[in-house]
Amino acid sequence: MANVRYYVSQEGDRWTVRYDGRDYPFGSQSAAVLAAVKAATSACSFGHEAEVLRKGDDGKWRTEWPSA
Repeated sequence: MANVRYYVSQEGDRWTVRYDGRDYPFGSQSAAVLAAVKAATSACSFGHEAEVLRKGDDGKWRTEWPSA
């Protein structure tokens, strides 16, 4: 199955979830992570492996939520 990834990062004073080439803005980190986890959980229900990654202050991507 396809591996689905949701990328959570901060841009100025807002947070963004990037999925499939599109950005979805949120007002806080917790709102962005929660939305990404919900979307990833939904993808898992369709048989996909999913992962939520968050960009740290050091610019590196870290897994925030893995499906496996």
